[in-house]
Amino acid sequence: MRILIAEDDQVLADGLLRSLRAAGYAADQVSSGTEADAALADHEFDCVILDLGLPKMHGLDVLRKMRARGS
Repeated sequence: MRILIAEDDQVLADGLLRSLRAAGYAADQVSSGTEADAALADHEFDCVILDLGLPKMHGLDVLRKMRARGS
């Protein structure tokens, strides 16, 4: 299972990454809404942990774009 973590708090993101990877998941992390949108457009993820208060693009806008792409 491949998971994307979209979180701008680096301490929280690092903890999530370590925990998920230790549990055997493939996990990637981005720190802005524009990075999340680009990653979701370019790669397929099974799960997204999406912070709504991301810089550069709000998390709800990222979600709207995902839905518009049929994801």
